[in-house]
Parts: sequence; structure tokens; C-alpha cells
Amino acid sequence: MTLQRLALTLAALPLLAGLAPAAEPDLRTLVLLHVIRREALFFSGQTGTWTAVRLDSGEQVLKSAADGAVAVVLTSRRAIGFSALLGQVDEISVPQEEGLEAFQIAGEVASVLTRRRALGFSARAGRWAAVERFQLGATP
Repeated sequence: MTLQRLALTLAALPLLAGLAPAAEPDLRTLVLLHVIRREALFFSGQTGTWTAVRLDSGEQVLKSAADGAVAVVLTSRRAIGFSALLGQVDEISVPQEEGLEAFQIAGEVASVLTRRRALGFSARAGRWAAVERFQLGATP
């Protein structure tokens, strides 16, 4: 009798799996990024809107990438983050003398690591967060 119940339960599992709540949408399709001569163009699949950011004369694009719900353009003057979830841009000053050590983007977050700071962008918050890095010989 117990084996029969177990067999019925196991047979019903695939049916019950079909009733499970849907997983979060595939975020790989929520953002598009185009960087052209004088501007960065961001498209949000969530809001269905374009956002354009003008690049200043002499401003050089060092890195750019888009993934999931976030896109970032790193220039010689600033980091521009775009949240496809909110359809908004936030930027933070990144002077060239800070030097770029790492740049990473994945899903809903991005990071820029300089010699002086660690910068993180969240698509859910739609803004940058920064923290000073420990520097040998620096006084707190």
C-alpha cells in the first residue's frame, strides 16, 4: 500500500510542476545599448523607452557593456549606468587619474574598480554606490 501511494505521488509530480508559479522573466532581453560618436543610447525593454546621454567634446569611451537589465558606459570622465527596470540613467564622476582596474557587468549589477574606489550600479535601485578602497600609506 505504501509503495502504491509513493508511485502515485511520483506520477503526479510532473503535473504539479506545471502549476508552479512562473519564474522571473529572462533578463537577457531587457536592455540594448548603442554607443555612437557623440552619444550613448539606451533602450529599456521593460518600459519600452529610449534614453539618450550626450557625450562631451573630448570625452572618450573606455568601456561599454550591457547585460540583463543594466548597461554601463565608462568614459574618460564618468561612469553612466542605465537601469532597464526603471528606464533611468545615473552617472558618477570618474576622473582619469583614478585609473581603471576592473570593469564587470552581469544581470542586474555592474561594477567599476579604480585604484581609489569601488563603484557599483544596481538596476533595481537605478543608481551608483561608491566606497573608498584601502590604500597603503593613506591615513584614515
